[in-house]
Order: sequence, then structure tokens, then C-alpha cells
Amino acid sequence: MSTNVDRVVYCFWVGHNNIEMNQNRKNGLDSLIKNSQVKVKLIDNNNLSKYILDDHPLHEGFGYLSDVHKADYLRTYFMHFYGGGYSDIKPCSWSWLNYFEKLEQSDCYGIGAPEDEFELSVTPKVRPWIGKYWQRLLTNDLYIFRKQTAFTEAWYNTLLYLMDNKLDNLKKYPAKNSREAADTIATRYPIEWGEILLEVFHPLCYLHSDKLIKEMPFPITHNYR
Repeated sequence: MSTNVDRVVYCFWVGHNNIEMNQNRKNGLDSLIKNSQVKVKLIDNNNLSKYILDDHPLHEGFGYLSDVHKADYLRTYFMHFYGGGYSDIKPCSWSWLNYFEKLEQSDCYGIGAPEDEFELSVTPKVRPWIGKYWQRLLTNDLYIFRKQTAFTEAWYNTLLYLMDNKLDNLKKYPAKNSREAADTIATRYPIEWGEILLEVFHPLCYLHSDKLIKEMPFPITHNYR
């Protein structure tokens, strides 16, 4: 497999409150645009609808999600239907070109940064065993994926399954703030912090580890908000 991957990096800033990025976030986005050497597309409330496919509309529960979980949903959607790169809005000082080329020249599904052992020691909730196998995983902060692979299909279908199961409670108890999660504050909002992304993504990394390249730089994880 040596097919091209769309050389674009997607970032997401969506939510019902139209909260403006602070200067830290703007600086992070500017550095990604300046240094990545590929196209960077910020998906926000103004342009999101242009990317939603008629045959694959957003789930009915999307509008009830917290802003963080909306971004979790969207990176899954975009990696499956569009492929290309994803990055959190954080500082970037390096080019992505070499990593797009490495993925294109391989038969792998994706390329990203290897997961950090400490990060895994504090994040898994539903599947704590996954922390024992951190060397097989990608960090969730940035990566590049081919579209519509076995990995992204399972990723997207699992997301839809979880959204179906949560829909009734999402309608009853929609998110009231941008970072709301069932396991972080006193709330009846039904989705835990990593439930629709991290707890799906890492087990898939474990299952498909031989189809993932773990060579991208580890992202900034402090003082970026």
C-alpha cells in the first residue's frame, strides 16, 4: 500500500457557547500553521456543516455533548471519512511532511507519537489493563490516519454504538459546560471524560499495533490552554 494521504491537519474548536480561543491557544494554532509545512484546517461552528456528509450525518446526540466530547466525536468522524492529520491545539515546532511520507510509503493505518507510560498510568478508566501495554499505543493528542481502514471503521462504529446507548440520558442531562464529564464533577451528564475517545482509541491501538508507526514527536502536554 503506497496511496497518498490528504496532507492536511485538522483541529477542532466547536461548541454551543462560541467561546473564543485565548492567546495561548491562538499561539499554538499559529505555530502549527507556521511549522507543520502542510495545510491546517480549523473546524469550528462556522464551517463544520460543510464537512458533514449527507449519508453520514452527525448523531442525534451530538448537540448534547460537552465541547470537549464534540471535539472527540469529530476527530473520529474526520479520521474515518477524510483521513489526514489531527492535532490538539498546542504548540508545534516541527514539520509534519516526513510523517505523511512515512505513512504513505508503508502499508500501515496510521502514524503518531508513542504513548507515554506516565500518562497511561493515570488515564485508563474502563480498561486499566491497557496501561501495561503502553508501548503498543499511540498518544491521543496528534496523529495521521488513512481514511476508511479497519481501524477507523471500528473506531467510528464503536462511537456510534456508545452514542446510541447514551442518547436518552444525554437528552435528559445535556452538558452544561465545555469540559463537563461524568467522572470529573458532580453531574448527571452521562459520559465520562475518555469514554467516547480514549477508551475506544487505545484498545484499537493495542489490537492493530503492528499497523501503526510510532515515530512522531511527543506533543506538548503542559501550559498550552
